[in-house]
Amino acid sequence: MAGPAEEFKRWGFLACVDYENWPADKVAATLASQGYNAVEWSLAHFDPRRMSAAELAGVITMSRDKGLEVSAVTVQQDLVCLDAEVLDERIALSIDAAAAAVQSGVKVVNVLTGPNRWEDGHVDVGAKLAEGKAWGIMLDAYERMLDGFAEVGAEAALEPCWGGLAHDFHSTGVLLRRFGTHPAFAINFDPSHFALVRDDINWVIRELAPYIRHVHIKDVAGTPGHEGREFIFPLIGEGRVNWSEMFNALDAVGYRGFMSVEFEAYRYYSAILKNDPGKASEISMQQLRALEAYMPEGLLK
Repeated sequence: MAGPAEEFKRWGFLACVDYENWPADKVAATLASQGYNAVEWSLAHFDPRRMSAAELAGVITMSRDKGLEVSAVTVQQDLVCLDAEVLDERIALSIDAAAAAVQSGVKVVNVLTGPNRWEDGHVDVGAKLAEGKAWGIMLDAYERMLDGFAEVGAEAALEPCWGGLAHDFHSTGVLLRRFGTHPAFAINFDPSHFALVRDDINWVIRELAPYIRHVHIKDVAGTPGHEGREFIFPLIGEGRVNWSEMFNALDAVGYRGFMSVEFEAYRYYSAILKNDPGKASEISMQQLRALEAYMPEGLLK
């Protein structure tokens, strides 16, 4: 295990919650001052629909100038969409963001399958659309997206996520069987979604190891429900994720990439942190430093 003088050098933070309303340089400066080594940007700060190529590249350059690598760009479009024109736009946006990221040396782009059940207007699979048809729409869109990513040299890091068609190990297997040999197919491993459905995280990591390009740090408490009211993503360490088991599994498969906090403890954020994202990343770093005690020495190198 890690000694008292050792620390993990690849902690990152997804610039979410109210960081999305801050200027990118202020976000980066705050995270760097708190001890982070990386930032994960979303469309709030890296959006090819409203930013020029120079502006997009400037976000990456600025991050590095402040001492942060960009671990990934998060796009996460809902690919279960009945409007063909809207779906085409979502695929194009994902590819354009990936191309802009690659131009600045960032290859990993975080994506979902959909439906994004926390977003207004999502398709209610099962009630409004047969599951088989939903998978057909998504798989066709996913293939087009992957082909576009491959053309620009990016990797589409799928995050199996609650509510989506790919939400646990077994549903992710549908995409593995279809796209496992595609050069752009990858995985963003978020343990909270696997822990939510009681998947064996040790086993899942070993099975997904060839594809894992990025890791999220997020905990979960509760059980999955149709409307998502039976679970929360609490502060790190308060939930079901066995961090020692996860870190040992990642070490065993040779993962040496970034691990990025995705802060979604919304009630704590509102009631205690008063919607201050700087406090959210600060308290997260305290928790991350505590997690280093559970890390095997190999992972710390």
